[in-house]
Amino acid sequence: MKVKWPYLLLIFFPLLGKGQDIHFSQITRTELLINPALTGMFDGNIRATMNWKDQWRSVDKSFRTYASSAEFSFGRGLTRQPAYYAVGIHAAKDVSGDIELGTTNIGVSVNSLIKITRNQRFAIGAQTAYSKTGFNPAAMEWGSQYSGLSFDPSLYDGEGIEYQPQQYWDLSAGVAWWYHKSSLSSPAFIPLDAKFGIGVYHINRPENSYVITQTSRLPMRASFHGSALFATPLEGVYWYPSINMAFQGPQHEILPGIMGKLTVKPGSKMTGMAAELSLAAGFSMRFTNVFDAIIPQVFLDFKTFSVGMSYDINLSNLNLASNYRGGFEFSLRFTNPDGFTHKNPFRKVATI
Repeated sequence: MKVKWPYLLLIFFPLLGKGQDIHFSQITRTELLINPALTGMFDGNIRATMNWKDQWRSVDKSFRTYASSAEFSFGRGLTRQPAYYAVGIHAAKDVSGDIELGTTNIGVSVNSLIKITRNQRFAIGAQTAYSKTGFNPAAMEWGSQYSGLSFDPSLYDGEGIEYQPQQYWDLSAGVAWWYHKSSLSSPAFIPLDAKFGIGVYHINRPENSYVITQTSRLPMRASFHGSALFATPLEGVYWYPSINMAFQGPQHEILPGIMGKLTVKPGSKMTGMAAELSLAAGFSMRFTNVFDAIIPQVFLDFKTFSVGMSYDINLSNLNLASNYRGGFEFSLRFTNPDGFTHKNPFRKVATI
């Protein structure tokens, strides 16, 4: 019997990839998983986000990922204060394959956004999180459990390996720089909004082993990110390049992207309370050790809500099994406008 290697890779990948963190393709909707210093770095004082991703369903129920987060900033209305602060909480869960290999993560982030100039702030953030990883050994099938005619789970598997779920606390931190203009117009080469930063996760290298007799530590993950929003000669039209690079042990992921945004109905320039109607669309590309996927994305903003949809089109050799069908991703975000926007150096402008 001839078995194509991509199918075998899909079966064993959940075990080989246990050192990788939960992640999404919509990087503008999962900031707390990229850099703790991005907590509270938005126009408004309350923001809540939900994420859902279903990957490689065309082959098997391989990866299902869910996440939610909430952020609250305070001190923004005090114009003489050189900094304002933010707190964020998040919860995320992924489940992989038939043995239900998964990670559940709950964390709290704190951030200080320090004023440098009228249009610039420097952020220092930290995050602590509780995580639990594991899988369902009862769902595993071994050759020694076949009686000759059928599978009998009561038979000894012959492996002699004991498994246990792993629980741990870890610590993460990051820094970021935020440039934010108070005008809706700007030369094409000067951004209206720009963010750059570095986040480091699992600084304390917690233990993370499924086998009782073995000990291994979770490798640190370093995340480098940058994005900028630029105006164009056309009123209400913007373009938005971005990049996110993550490195964790032997694994790495690079996500460059480009989007365009059309503002259909602008918000109020006086108070920032009136929301805009806008549409943003574009794509990003994912590089690992190969050109892994291209990811079309579209975002619709209406009043205080934003809906995002994307799809990972698989381009690696796994497409022999997936037939280029990767994963659908959906996000829903609510942002409460900041009542002190008109008093704050960071006035309401177009954002992605």
